[in-house]
Parts: sequence; structure tokens; C-alpha cells
Amino acid sequence: MTETAAAMAAYAAIASSVAAIMRSASPHTYSIESILKPGESISPTLDESTNTVEEESTSLTAGEPTICSVCHDEASGRHYGVVACFGCKGFFRRTVRAGKNYVCRYEQKCRIDKAGRNVCRSCRFQKCLQVGMEPDAIRPDRDKTGRQKNPRRCGAYENGVVKKTSVVSMLGDLPCVALLDKESELSDDTHSSPSSRAESAPAEMSSSTTSGDDSVLPTLCEVENICNQLRDARPFEQRTVVALVDAVLRPSLIASRCALKFDSSRGIAGCKEYVESIKRLTVLLFDYSNTLKPIADLSATEKICVIRNCLAQFILLVIAHQTIRNSDNAHMILLPNGYYLHRDKSVLANEHLEDKRYVLLDTRVNCVKRNVIDQVIGPMRRLAISDVELVALKAIMCLDPNTAKIDARSATLLSVARDSVQNALYGHLSSSLPPTEATSRFGNILLLVASISKVGAAVTGLMQLSRDIIAGCDSVFDDLFFHEDC
Repeated sequence: MTETAAAMAAYAAIASSVAAIMRSASPHTYSIESILKPGESISPTLDESTNTVEEESTSLTAGEPTICSVCHDEASGRHYGVVACFGCKGFFRRTVRAGKNYVCRYEQKCRIDKAGRNVCRSCRFQKCLQVGMEPDAIRPDRDKTGRQKNPRRCGAYENGVVKKTSVVSMLGDLPCVALLDKESELSDDTHSSPSSRAESAPAEMSSSTTSGDDSVLPTLCEVENICNQLRDARPFEQRTVVALVDAVLRPSLIASRCALKFDSSRGIAGCKEYVESIKRLTVLLFDYSNTLKPIADLSATEKICVIRNCLAQFILLVIAHQTIRNSDNAHMILLPNGYYLHRDKSVLANEHLEDKRYVLLDTRVNCVKRNVIDQVIGPMRRLAISDVELVALKAIMCLDPNTAKIDARSATLLSVARDSVQNALYGHLSSSLPPTEATSRFGNILLLVASISKVGAAVTGLMQLSRDIIAGCDSVFDDLFFHEDC
């Protein structure tokens, strides 16, 4: 079994629990202790002895076409009477078993190919029928609900085993599929081509009417709400030196979890207020990383690598979105502690402006402020990024499989989860916009990642310059921004 297939199987097993949690989510304020993972215990390894040979499917013989008759992707065999990929085979089986009746919004004229097979389920199902897939070939004992012969345990996959977690701790899971027939989907993902395996991640599947992707964005929204509502269980303890590993376990060691107030009510920020706001948003990222799986399941060392990789981008995204939401002033940058930065006003006290070092710092600060306003806030304001699009964009930035110094298994888990979010976002846009507009908006949203990363690099450079000029750099910031030993 490949690492990707194993990871997807593990996510499939927990998806139903995530959906149940989403339906019963409490509006009450959460404390940090309620969502951090408990001590891990190891369960028996995944039972992979299940027979995955299906009577409805046969291997291709010499001379048969190797292209899926439905979407023209790489075929995996003959399924239900026609040559098809595992993705289209699974979609057809699930649609027939669930008795779904899809409706096309564009007069059954949607193009079904490898790139757009998820755009319209109605046209995809009709294409399956047109090329000769036989509904009667589906075995009646497949996809039944209830107790299974070899039930998969809920948990996260690691080293070939499943780790038990509490029901609450599973809230941050990003399922690639939801409520799957575990055994048949495990078979699909084990043998499918890379593209059909990726397609099966957002496969339209549930025991009722929701798709696998339907649970991803609500899960991200709930994670967002939880992180914003977290408050300290005990008073904030100011420490001179905080080890980064300790901060992962107790983010409140960095700063107090005070309420986020982007209202500019306290006036223009100076250096001190700016640093305080950065600390608060750093705590928010630590909480986010401790809540959102698969990041939450990484080791402390790898989690630090992920946080270091996305810290500046995360802070910029939150600040930009809240600035747009709470102010129409095109020259302001709102901070979470009630202060704000102004495009044309200095953050340095007047007495420092005679020092050439501070003049240099002030010049760099003004340059970064302009870049934040022009290259991040401006484009996001023009796109009118919604709350749902924001949580997807935030997850896409944090779930970076190219993060330095994480192992291959962790990179695979991040990649699978990120693909799931991207597919969910595209499905969300496709459900409300015409195909051309949905594709264009999807591309523009993803392009924001590049802009935010570019400005984020400038912010990191500014922090380094500030460290050289202003004494007393925070130990956590020192480790996050200036040390690369993760």
C-alpha cells in the first residue's frame, strides 16, 4: 500500500465522525485543553487482508484501449462493462447505489474530461451510461451501512498503524472523502493512477446527499471558529525565555489569548504595539496548527517547521482579511489589538528619527506597509474574498508539502490534505458560478498565495533588520525567524 493510499484510507475512516462533530458543534467558548490531543496510544495495525478483487472489474487484456471511456484519464481496467479509470468506476457505483438524481444547470452540455469531470455530476453520470456502464453489474451487497466485516478504526495514520484520538480531537481532520465504503475505496486508491487517485479524493460520496468535499470547508470553518474563541485556562505567565518546543505544547507562553479586536479604536501603532499584535497572531497560528490535522499529528519538530514555513503568510492573510472586513480606508492596516498602521505615518517615535539606523528601519517599514496594502490587501479587496474562501486559502498556505525538513510521510499527508482543500474550494466555486468564472476565480485565489508569500518574505527581512537595530528580540521570534535548525 502506498503512503498516499494509506493516508486517504485513514482520512476516509474518520470522516463520518468529523461530520457528526460538525452537526453537534457547540457555540460555547472553548479552552485550549479541550482540543489538544491527549496522550497517544497505539492500536493494532490496519487490517489489509480484505479481499479487494471485485467481480464487476477485470484487468485489461492485450490490445484493449488504456484510456477511460468516460473522462479519458488512464484506465485501470474494465469496470461494469467498459474500460474506465477507478475514479469514474467509483463515481458510477456510488451514484447507482445511493439512487442519486443529479440535475445539470447547463442543459446537459458540460464537457466531461480528465480536468473537468467533477464540474457536473449529472453529465458525468449520463456519460457513464452513454459509453455502456451497466447499473445491473453492481453487486447488491456493496456499500451497505452499519457494522462492517473489517471496520477501520478512527485515527491518524503513522508508521503503518492507526493512532487513537478523542472524538473532540478529530474535529480538525480534513477528510479526502466522506462516509466511504472503506473496503472498496481502499482497493481503488491502492491500484489507481496518480490522477485518478487524486480525483477520488474529492469523489462525490455520502450515505445521503453530501459529497466528500462537502465536509472539508465546514470543518475548516469550525476550526477557524474554535481558534478565534480560544481563551487561556490560566492567567498569562510572562517568561523571559521560552523554548519553541514548549510553545508548541503551550502557545499561551508566547502571549495571552486576548480577544481579537480589529477595530482601530486604540489609535496608530508604534513598534511595541506592532510586536504585541504579531505575538498574538503567532499564538493563533500555533493554535491552528494544534487543531488542524494532519498538521496536529506531526511531531513537535516537524510542526515547528510547518509553522516557520507559513508564519509570515498566515499573519498577513489574517490582517488583510480583517482590514478589508472592518475598514474601507485604503491606507490603513488593522492590527488584532485595536491599533492600526497607516500607509504614510511612522511607527517609530520622533526621538529615534535622528539615528541613521532608525531612519533606515523606518524606510523599510514604510516600504513593507505599501507592499502589504498594494499587493495583498488591494487584490483581496478587489476579489471580495469570502469567509469560506479565506479558510480554504489559509489551509492551502499552511498545508505545504514542500516545507523544508519534514519527512516523506508527513509531506504526503500534507499533500493529500491540501489537494482535498483545493478540490473542495473548486467544487464550492463551481456550485455557484458558471464554469469559466469558477475556473478564473479559483486561479485568482490561488495566485494570492504567491503575492502573500512574496510580501511575507519582505516582512521576515524586516524582522531581521529590526532585530539588528532594536535590542531585546523575543526568544520565540528569534527561533522562528532567524534559526533554521528544525
